[in-house]
Amino acid sequence: MSTVLVNVRYEPFTLPGNDMEAGLLVSLVLFLLQPSQHTEVVIIHDYTLPGVNKLVESFSERWAATTILTATPAPDLSQLLVALTSFHTNDLRYMVLLCSANTTWTVFDMVSRHNLESRRVRWLVVGEDPYLADTLLYSVREGSMVGLTKRTTSDIYKIYSSYINHNNQMRFQEVGTWTGSNESRLRHPLFPDIVKLYRDFLGRELVTSAVTHYPFFQVKILKNGTKVAERGIDVSIINTLSSHLNFTYRVMVPADRKWGAVQEDGTVIGMVGDVHYRRAHLAVNEITITASRETVVDFSYPYFFDTSSVLSRGPTEKNRSLAIFHPFSFLMWIVVGLMTLLMGPLGYLFSRVHHQLTQTFDSTHNERSRNVGPSFDSGRIKWGSEPGLRGVEMFCFNMFRTIIIQGNLLPASSWPLRLVFFSWYAFCLILYTVYAGTLTAYLTKPSFTKPINSLEDLVEARERGVVPTVTYGTSTLQIFKTATSGIFKAVYDVMDPAISFPPNEVADMKNIVEKNTARIAGTVGLEVDAIRYLDIDYHISLGTFNTQFYGVVCPPGAPYTAVLNLVLGQLVQSGLVSKWQRDEVVRMKQKSGQGGGGRNMGQGRGTVKPLTLDHLQGAFYILWCGAVFAGSILFIEAAVQQLATSHSNTE
Repeated sequence: MSTVLVNVRYEPFTLPGNDMEAGLLVSLVLFLLQPSQHTEVVIIHDYTLPGVNKLVESFSERWAATTILTATPAPDLSQLLVALTSFHTNDLRYMVLLCSANTTWTVFDMVSRHNLESRRVRWLVVGEDPYLADTLLYSVREGSMVGLTKRTTSDIYKIYSSYINHNNQMRFQEVGTWTGSNESRLRHPLFPDIVKLYRDFLGRELVTSAVTHYPFFQVKILKNGTKVAERGIDVSIINTLSSHLNFTYRVMVPADRKWGAVQEDGTVIGMVGDVHYRRAHLAVNEITITASRETVVDFSYPYFFDTSSVLSRGPTEKNRSLAIFHPFSFLMWIVVGLMTLLMGPLGYLFSRVHHQLTQTFDSTHNERSRNVGPSFDSGRIKWGSEPGLRGVEMFCFNMFRTIIIQGNLLPASSWPLRLVFFSWYAFCLILYTVYAGTLTAYLTKPSFTKPINSLEDLVEARERGVVPTVTYGTSTLQIFKTATSGIFKAVYDVMDPAISFPPNEVADMKNIVEKNTARIAGTVGLEVDAIRYLDIDYHISLGTFNTQFYGVVCPPGAPYTAVLNLVLGQLVQSGLVSKWQRDEVVRMKQKSGQGGGGRNMGQGRGTVKPLTLDHLQGAFYILWCGAVFAGSILFIEAAVQQLATSHSNTE
């Protein structure tokens, strides 16, 4: 590293009473803080350093934003937590630690145990213990920017700055000397610019946590058990980061093979847990940025946008044996039947009321009605009797004739009845036209079951035996699980938790085929998995939901997050991430084309086919059912007539 002279102007501070020790301590701290005069300062002390009381007193007067914390008999954890968390993320806060080596270790141990490292916090450690630097090496982790002063003589202090070497070990390098005079110099910045510092990782080997979930990350296990990144969108991203920032990486797979989330007991599992507990330096593996995860880890800026979809078996062709009923829904058939039954009594009612009101008959109309058809009187057919009034049975029969386009044998002798017939004729004409056209389309073009294109369709498909599943440990499952109402809650209620398993594409696809499940996941991953593993027709929902953003997971307070943001932003803006996505999908399609595979079915599939006996089985069913019903009635009538004859002979 080249030498950078940093000239810092300060005024030597002299306390009344010739308290030289206190004056030196105050001057030293002012020297270290002068480059950041507009930041907030927190002083933590335990009365072990000479002159610390005078320093605290004078600092309260000279520095506007100063917080004093006393670390005796032990550091107050609650006050320390407030001091480290109660400030805006864009502000800088200097923590001045004036304590013994033991207290200093205790403070940094608290910071480590509670993941309080922050790139917005600067630590200034001033002490007299010659082994203070060694103590800090075992208690300070990456993320804590530490400036250390070590006293060599009565009025000379060596100044050190922390850094991480190429072996991922915390070290201190000398950056300057303080002599208590204007000759004090800093050869290097006490707290270097983080972005510049992490532009070069010095060839460090980082650990990345990952699970196999193609097309984002494919983990390959070598014969010696070593896990390496084989291919995938996120593999291309981390390879690019490695090249630009000069680091290598080693892959570790979490024991539970999950993406990770915060559990009810406060523990963190999966890849997120590996990074949170600092077993890994980062994780790049289709990890959704969520509010709960951000409480335990830091995320980079989003580098990939995705939505969730539903993958299910392709729509199957409907049973054609009852194709003649397909043009109308079940409810529509009920309504048509009820309307046909009601129109007969309605027409009879209009005719009956009109007959009672007028009690007059037109002779010409009477003559015409005798020659037209029968009338009913007390259930018996009488030709020509009461020509202006017909029985309810005749009205019902003629209304049925009209709906099947066979004409009406009843004359309309009044305007109210004519209007009833007119509206019924119009209704029947429209109904017949719609039915005929739709039936032709159903018979000549294959009809398929309704595809699952939304969560509402998924709930309806449950009646057909389709079971929704979500991979355990994903953010999508958390959304369904935490929903208290709406369609997400409805889907979760019909979800089979026994089929929500750790990420395993083969098992996912096997359940879709064998158990007729519908898998809910990211659209890109579903498409690639379906191409790879399904040999049957499949369908990916056209409607999407649960917009999600993927980011790189870093430990809390990781100083290199800002550098990752810069490089990721360049990758996204240049279109490389989108290109890598297209490349993986095209590669998988080409590979599946060599070995078969299913296909994504849309709603418009199918070609026009000639009608066969299969298409019109319903018509034969109706004819057969009618003949059986008529034969049954005939048998009953014969039996009744036989009983009546026997009874008459007995009398």
